[in-house]
Amino acid sequence: MAFLDPKQDSTFKYVFAEHPDVLIDMLNAILPLKVPIVSLEYLPPELLPRQTQKKTSIVDVRCRDNLNRHFIVEMQVAHRKNLRK
Repeated sequence: MAFLDPKQDSTFKYVFAEHPDVLIDMLNAILPLKVPIVSLEYLPPELLPRQTQKKTSIVDVRCRDNLNRHFIVEMQVAHRKNLRK
């Protein structure tokens, strides 16, 4: 049986942008939150720059929880020095 690769953008976005329960479970398991996430609202994935000379970014999944905390969930396969920032 063949499985979809969760590191591919289309699979990643399908799982985490179409199934909020899975995303909530993952974020609560990974992040050191004092108050767990109980619900999410998906936001447009496009981030517009504050300055017109800057670049527009499109993220994999962008959402806000019941406490108005914002989360950007992005699949990164290559190692990046500043990823944690």
